[in-house]
Amino acid sequence: MASAHDVAAAVLAEVGRVTAMKLEKLVYYCQGWHLARSGSPLFAEPIEAWREGPVVPLLYRHHRQQLYVSDWPLGDPSRLTDAQRESVRWVAREYGRFSATELSTMTHNELPWRAARGALPESASSSEQLDVDLMRAYYARQMASTETAVAQATANAAIEGEEFDQDWQERLRDVASGLVDADDLIAEEIGRLRG
Repeated sequence: MASAHDVAAAVLAEVGRVTAMKLEKLVYYCQGWHLARSGSPLFAEPIEAWREGPVVPLLYRHHRQQLYVSDWPLGDPSRLTDAQRESVRWVAREYGRFSATELSTMTHNELPWRAARGALPESASSSEQLDVDLMRAYYARQMASTETAVAQATANAAIEGEEFDQDWQERLRDVASGLVDADDLIAEEIGRLRG
């Protein structure tokens, strides 16, 4: 099994120089999404529910007092399997565009971090470990087939009093399938409404 050091090195190979906080969040998302996709952890080291979001203490000890990190000599991306490298690439592509603060906010809104912290206020320190099984279940629930995603979006719209016709459902299928970017679809719809 790869170590958190190997994953950190692989993340940096994909995204380049980032803040230490962003590196921590990207490594966390690599673990979560790999758990969901493969059922097994990407690395064995624990992740703790710190005030700023999930942190791998092993990594923190090595980047402590560094604002930016550009390489990780303690890790070797070649130790990752093809499936593990694909998880890292996917996270880098999907989450790499967000800032460290945005990623931290995202993790604060997700169950694995919140459950580990329990009733603690966000400003409190914590070294509680995130539950790997909860991470696996949480991120697995985020993955849905195209038809399930369209059905859920249509049902949510109906709750809000909107109805998606067949044309809209087809457009949603395009987004869920990755054929159309969601931002492009929204811009197209705004343009259509403005006439």
